[in-house]
Amino acid sequence: MKHIIRTILALAAAVAMLAGCEDGFGKKLYGPDSTVAPEDAGDQTLVFLDMTGSEAGAPVSQMPVDVIFAADQPIGQTRDVTMSARMESGRSRLDCNFSVEIRDDEALLQAYAEANGYDVTQLPQESFLLLTDIISMEAGGQTAVSQSILRLVNSSSLVQDRDYLLILELMPEAGFIIEESNSLLYVHVKRRGGSGEPVGAADFRPMPGDNALDADGVDLGINRNNLYYELRYADNLENLAACTIEGLVYVDSFKDASERGDGTLAGISSVWGYEAGTDSDFLLRFGDASISPDRLQLCFGDDKYIIDYTFREKQWYHIAMTFNGTEIIFYVNGRSRFSMQHSGTLNLSTAGNFNLGQSFNQWRGFNGMMSEVRIWSVARTSRELRDNAVSLADLNASRDLLLAYWRMNEAMAGSDATKIEDVSGNGNDITVARQGASDGSIVPKVIINTDIDINLR
Repeated sequence: MKHIIRTILALAAAVAMLAGCEDGFGKKLYGPDSTVAPEDAGDQTLVFLDMTGSEAGAPVSQMPVDVIFAADQPIGQTRDVTMSARMESGRSRLDCNFSVEIRDDEALLQAYAEANGYDVTQLPQESFLLLTDIISMEAGGQTAVSQSILRLVNSSSLVQDRDYLLILELMPEAGFIIEESNSLLYVHVKRRGGSGEPVGAADFRPMPGDNALDADGVDLGINRNNLYYELRYADNLENLAACTIEGLVYVDSFKDASERGDGTLAGISSVWGYEAGTDSDFLLRFGDASISPDRLQLCFGDDKYIIDYTFREKQWYHIAMTFNGTEIIFYVNGRSRFSMQHSGTLNLSTAGNFNLGQSFNQWRGFNGMMSEVRIWSVARTSRELRDNAVSLADLNASRDLLLAYWRMNEAMAGSDATKIEDVSGNGNDITVARQGASDGSIVPKVIINTDIDINLR
């Protein structure tokens, strides 16, 4: 019997040696004697990406993907939102599939409404279809090899001018984690009803395909070849006893805060005025060497002032500056954010030049959109600013007070898409140009984005 037991034990030991990689708990062992357990590498972090309109994609956040069906678009028209994932660092240790799921959660809708300033309703099922709900990652890969596609439908179930929300969640497999702030994609859908809201906005980002660096440039990789608009010989914008300048502004992305210390970049994106490397009579711009890129700076010659408001990317704002002969007030969404005493007159142009989105060099372009930009010969009241923020109630009744008015929703007829008309009747039409560009073989064209929705807080 003892001989049989010894034989069984010897056989068991031999089997263990042949296996050489499993301990008593089924874990693989390593090392020359197959006795060392591997270190616990821990879960890997996954990044949920919105790939819509971008090859590289952007990590999802509470900033929504806006899908707007215009009033004249037919029922049944569709738009796609594409989702993917990548490793935060390193490479995937496994082949795996991650699922994308729809979240129908009233608490999330309420939290979104509170954070973004307007009510939202769950998107009706007739208005979307999740074509693919799996995102696949291969072992050794950094980026997913397949994508999830959400198809949105302009259906009759969408009530005009109502804001809808669809929330999608990326569900990682075991061995992976995802940060809570990155796990949900918010898709904001609206069927616009043509209720006076702007039907489009001028896009200041580079024209599609115009990303090549000019021969005399240096690639700093920032806002290269952005579009802007120029007005020369703007005599009626000088020596103003009173005035207002107002408009709708949307920043797609601010400069990185790290650029503030670089004198060439300075974190600057000019909005209105003329920046020529010297002091301007009037200049409104985001950022400076000592100012955060998400803060506005108001410049009058040597005098520079910071607007007490922190702006957010991918959100529309109505901004305005009024001057009544003794006081300058700056408004954001109809609320006063800055004021100062100023007597005499004010120039909105510098040496006859007034531009929209132009900066000193090609690395400071304005990265976003503008609509409904108006200049008045009077100081508008806060009530007038609020009531006419997204559209002017009566253009004909206002013509005598307007110095310039660019709706920014279409190219001027007969201009070959190179101008935007001044509808005030004063002839201050603006011409599109490329920021800092010298390649004359590329003709800049007006780009109008009609996929917009303006919700002012």
